[in-house]
Amino acid sequence: MRGPEVRRGLLAGAIAGTVLVAAMYLLGPLAGLRPLPHLLQQPLLDVMPGAVFGFLIDNLQHAGKVVEEAGLIGAMLVGLAVLGGVYAALERRFEIRFLGILVAATGWLIVTAVLLPLSADGFLGLTEGVATPLLWAVLFAVYAVVLEAAYQRWLVPEPGAADPGRRLVLTRVPLAVAGGSLAVLGIQLVPGWYQAIFNPADRRLGGASPEITPVANFYVVSKNFADPVVDPAGWSLNVHGMVDHPLKLDLAGLRALPPVTQYVTLECISNNVGGDQISTGEFAGPSLQSILATAGAQAGANLVAFRSRDGYSESLPLSLVLQSPEILVAHSLGGAALPPQHGFPARILVPGHYGMKGPKWVEDIEVTNGSRNGYWENQGWNPDAAVKTMARFDLPVDGQLLQLGPVALAGVAFAGKRGVSAVEYSVDGGRSWAVAEVKPPLSDLTWVTWKASWTPGAAGAYRLVVRARDGSGALQPSSARPSFPDGSSGYHSVSINVSH
Repeated sequence: MRGPEVRRGLLAGAIAGTVLVAAMYLLGPLAGLRPLPHLLQQPLLDVMPGAVFGFLIDNLQHAGKVVEEAGLIGAMLVGLAVLGGVYAALERRFEIRFLGILVAATGWLIVTAVLLPLSADGFLGLTEGVATPLLWAVLFAVYAVVLEAAYQRWLVPEPGAADPGRRLVLTRVPLAVAGGSLAVLGIQLVPGWYQAIFNPADRRLGGASPEITPVANFYVVSKNFADPVVDPAGWSLNVHGMVDHPLKLDLAGLRALPPVTQYVTLECISNNVGGDQISTGEFAGPSLQSILATAGAQAGANLVAFRSRDGYSESLPLSLVLQSPEILVAHSLGGAALPPQHGFPARILVPGHYGMKGPKWVEDIEVTNGSRNGYWENQGWNPDAAVKTMARFDLPVDGQLLQLGPVALAGVAFAGKRGVSAVEYSVDGGRSWAVAEVKPPLSDLTWVTWKASWTPGAAGAYRLVVRARDGSGALQPSSARPSFPDGSSGYHSVSINVSH
């Protein structure tokens, strides 16, 4: 009988686990408790080889975080089911009072004394306040109650019960409890997961890209399952370290500094060839160079290190900052305050480098010496992260069926601060090339839009290829490489069919 009893315990633990996980996500917005999968995301990334992470990003893009969160929820449910199996094994062999509470207390200790410290929340999660261990105690108390009810009553019909309906009700109760909990989880998570996979904010607009990306379509990339929401009343930007005059700026103080307004193209280092994770916007904010001039960097300093509200860290050589007035502490996008997903109240903007170098929700700037790797550098990504020259088709789209006649070709090209001197396209798979018309950029820091008109000589299948040359005339890399560790490369191509 030991096997069936343990299996019943595993099932009871799984039912109780779904209740705990659903309640955990409900307590997030209500009581400020961060769900365990959110807390374990960073430790998981810390042990994941950069090449593996790069492969997942290249192939899954926005779906990667959905898979990660779903996997962590699944692992949590498995652990809670195993805890139910332990309960069953002990209950079968020993007579222990309050066994459910003791087993749940073990789970509470594992979470608060092992997993929360791993997530940098401190012993018992006290970094987040005394409420954290208390809320976890409530969750595991609920787990204990449901575990014992499922094991002792719901999954065991009364022996010799004369009423068959009573047996049916007993079998439906655990299904209703588990199903209701899963429904709560679905309501909490599925809309966001669907949005991330099928309708991300950086979904490309139909047709040729405009010179300025609408803010609603500006690409969004974040390491977080849930981004911080920063109250401006409690926010300040601290500039400290090896400086003569440390600064502490609230949002009004930051906005009072002389602003620099500039058009900038940002691209994610994980953007695939021809991908959507690149956008152009009008940013404004004081120059980081001017802020450090006010603070007075001391002799011997060689590094500017940043830290953000979500724990993200980055750094830039001090020499680069002092030579680059275009590096901003940006507080606006498109003439309005930064949207929360883009780093409100302020972010660092580093033109010519991939977006990983510009932390969002920044609140700490330290002038220091030595060397310090940032968040993604610790995963093996290139610490310089200078953008590579790229070109992309917006029109036509891959797989499009067209009528014989003039075909509009259009897209964007970008080479960071190097600029774009030419865009070339091929209609025969790269055997011959023609020069496209390039519109002058909005600034030296943005992409260019390009266009051409081509009339196929006959119906059939065609593979169109595009490439760009930077301001020096250097051709973009032709070899196809994934994004890890320093950005993807290769020529973007689309295949079309032309019919009569």
